[in-house]
Amino acid sequence: MTQLPDFQRLVGRLRLRHLALLDSLGRDPNVGRAAKRLHMAQPTASKLLREIEDIFETTLYTRNRRGLTPTPAGLALTRRASVLLAEMHATHAELLSTRQGAAGRLRIGVFPVAVPEFLPKLYLALQRRWPGLHISINEAVEHPLLQQLSNGEIDCIFGRIVMDMLTPDLRHETLYNEETAIVCGIGHPLLKTRSSDRTAALGEMTWMLPAREGALYNMVASWLATRGITAPQVEVETTSVFATIEMLNHSELLSILPKNVAQTYAELGKVALVPDGDLSSNYPIGIIYRMEAMVNPMMKVVLDAARGCVDG
Repeated sequence: MTQLPDFQRLVGRLRLRHLALLDSLGRDPNVGRAAKRLHMAQPTASKLLREIEDIFETTLYTRNRRGLTPTPAGLALTRRASVLLAEMHATHAELLSTRQGAAGRLRIGVFPVAVPEFLPKLYLALQRRWPGLHISINEAVEHPLLQQLSNGEIDCIFGRIVMDMLTPDLRHETLYNEETAIVCGIGHPLLKTRSSDRTAALGEMTWMLPAREGALYNMVASWLATRGITAPQVEVETTSVFATIEMLNHSELLSILPKNVAQTYAELGKVALVPDGDLSSNYPIGIIYRMEAMVNPMMKVVLDAARGCVDG
């Protein structure tokens, strides 16, 4: 097996142009199209690729009539190049923020479940620990956020921990467990149904859930199964708490919310909790971050702040 070159040699020879080419080839392994995206001539791109393979002393792509096929080393290196470029982009944005008076920049991804209660507490805790910190928040569901995290486009994620969705480059820490309640609009006919007739009525209901599959869907399906009801009929998919509340009060759909969020909106007359509608299984809420992130002092502050939000 060929020995990898000394790290100092890599530092001395590797350039951002090399990383940019690797990132582009990782998205589309075609030198001509990569050169066009990077605004350079194709011979220049080909020369850069030969330089990269010379620097790492290994073949990154095999050439054939259809173009390039990445070797295992090529796959690994293009993925890391994407992360490094994302970090450079974040560094540039952070420097711009500091010129405008900010003390640093943190890019957070959040699953919708963490938004209503946890996120405001986290913001206040971070401001106490790191005054002037500029925080960028991106709310989405699991797959896109986890991909952004692996690519270095965000620094961490707060939300549900689903173990089989975590890739080897990611780490996690559970902060608390979330109870879930079934909710409906305040005028939903199920609220007036006798308890003895409720199971039969539930079997006829349609649902609004984050997806037609996945952890939350399975949680509802299991709850229905214990009552002899088939899987939920999902008519509307959304991850938005606001959209859920509005849709419930203009339809006869059922949905789910974190129990503490559901109780808060029920007290405001925005939703109603379905009688005996507590789902039996809780799920963990926590932080997900890249394996190498703990060398960043800011991430240590973030973890400390997150733990403080739930310790009390």
